[in-house]
Amino acid sequence: MPPNILITGAGGYMGSIVTEFLGQKGDLLGSAKIHAAVRSKDQALSLANHNVAVIQMDLRDEKAVASYIISKEIDIIINTATSIDKYAVLSLITGLSNRRLFTGKETYLVHTSGLSALDEITGWPFGAIKDTDSVYDMEKQTANSYIVRHVDTFIIDELEKAGITGFIVMPPTIHGRGSGTWNQLSPQLPALIRASIERKKVYKFAENRNLPVTHISDLTTFYAKLVQAILQGEKLPTDKDAYFFVVSHVLPWWDILDRLAETLYARGLVTTAETEVWPSNEVLSEAVGVPAKWAYSMWNAGTDVICENKDIVEWQPIWDKEKFQESLDDEIDDFLELGLPKSSLLSSVRPGAGK
Repeated sequence: MPPNILITGAGGYMGSIVTEFLGQKGDLLGSAKIHAAVRSKDQALSLANHNVAVIQMDLRDEKAVASYIISKEIDIIINTATSIDKYAVLSLITGLSNRRLFTGKETYLVHTSGLSALDEITGWPFGAIKDTDSVYDMEKQTANSYIVRHVDTFIIDELEKAGITGFIVMPPTIHGRGSGTWNQLSPQLPALIRASIERKKVYKFAENRNLPVTHISDLTTFYAKLVQAILQGEKLPTDKDAYFFVVSHVLPWWDILDRLAETLYARGLVTTAETEVWPSNEVLSEAVGVPAKWAYSMWNAGTDVICENKDIVEWQPIWDKEKFQESLDDEIDDFLELGLPKSSLLSSVRPGAGK
């Protein structure tokens, strides 16, 4: 029987995973039935012409989630919907646990976290780290100081209780135009481009940190390789050892912003090709539309990580820093065409979100 794979957050930027999986041919993943969980009717309609089973659901509705997982015989869940709502993820774990209890079949959860959890800006005290280190133990020690670390360790603990095999995928800043049907852009670069155009100049932070980056196409390829390895029964690190850092390349923030300033100036969209340091947290917050504490982690990230577990699934990124720098014109074109994402992490951390 072909495997059933549920992708949550399929209406978001990470919905590009849906089209990546649908494009697989001639292997176990290519034969899988893809299920896409979305939040809104419009998102569901955007997927109507694709060969996927679309379900509009509230992930916090534990009964509805469990019912769908059991009735549709879901084997693997790729959670891209949230890295900060543990109760939504707990619903997924409960559903997979019930399916496993009823059928005796192994079930799997791939949870999408983020490398912001391992950044000194968010209170990470341990410095450089490999994904083969004891990441769980270090996250556990600092779980109360940052929500993403708290959710990561909560998920791993709940997976262990439920007897479900789990994986924590940690992407860095993601860029590039995705192939999703609802959101094609990540929020970070478009928000910077918008702020720069509105203020007629490009701002930067005083500290020039090194930014780990991944193109959306490299990231979706990683998910495909990981799921293919799961389906083939390959030996993988699991649970407390199952952290995967997914970084295509690293480059200094100022290199990005200097190039962005030059590119915007050449188009007449800003009045100077020089960058300036943000004058205050208030100006920063107003420009990007989120509280300063989130702005620092989103636009001054500098996590120092080494990706080793990627080799287990034979993931090799295509993008590098030169290709990224050359693509900034495309990033501007994409923003001018599409604007900011319709819904994203930005909307969830804006002042008043959730009220």
